Amino acid sequence: MKRTSIVRDWHSMAQGDLQPAEGALVSEKLLRLIRDGVTVVELQKIAVSIDPSGGGRDVPGIIGGFLGEDGRVWTTDDVSGAMSSAEWSTAACLLADRTNASIIYVEWNFGRDMCVLAIQTSWENLQNDGEIPKDVLMPAVLPVRAKQGKLLRAEPIAQQMVQDKARFHEVFPDLEREWSTWQYTDPDSPGRIDASCVLVYGLIPEANQGAIVHAPLPQAPQPGQIGRANQPGGAASAYGRRISK
Repeated sequence: MKRTSIVRDWHSMAQGDLQPAEGALVSEKLLRLIRDGVTVVELQKIAVSIDPSGGGRDVPGIIGGFLGEDGRVWTTDDVSGAMSSAEWSTAACLLADRTNASIIYVEWNFGRDMCVLAIQTSWENLQNDGEIPKDVLMPAVLPVRAKQGKLLRAEPIAQQMVQDKARFHEVFPDLEREWSTWQYTDPDSPGRIDASCVLVYGLIPEANQGAIVHAPLPQAPQPGQIGRANQPGGAASAYGRRISK
């Protein structure tokens, strides 16, 4: 049911957790449009991004993706969830190994050296346990210093989506739910949004140069920015085509 439902229906009917979309960063319609299940893209750089948990109800975000030859950032994996530091660092290392990532980006406003140590320890433990081959080098762990405010951090990435510079390889119900419902007044930290921002900032550093302040973001694709699906480089159709792996 989760795989075949739209994000809002899954959370309202199956989880009893309907949230309003008014005032959210992007619309469900836009998220459907940036799903692309057909376009074949040459990979330029593969990465995993992490937004560590600050404790309490915060969920650490762990997102995988790559920069394509088309200049877009493609999200391919979301393994976020409620985890301890040992668990999220292990999940990130396993994802990096599975996707052959060369870089692990870490949100540097929280944790810093602790994050690097956790990743190094998990990688070593996984190699000792035989889950990652001994001859596989650990990806470089690089910091991403995003803007302090979560809204200021997320707005430029939402704009990247509007401009068709970021796409999803498949349906990500939990990630899409955060993007289409989270508001800056919410008490919970949006770990998946933060990790996906870290991914884009790491792969496209210029996206971190500015932010839209107190200006409403478009909630749907803008005319002329997202083309038809049959045009080279055009966005996915409104039917949410899925990419085959």
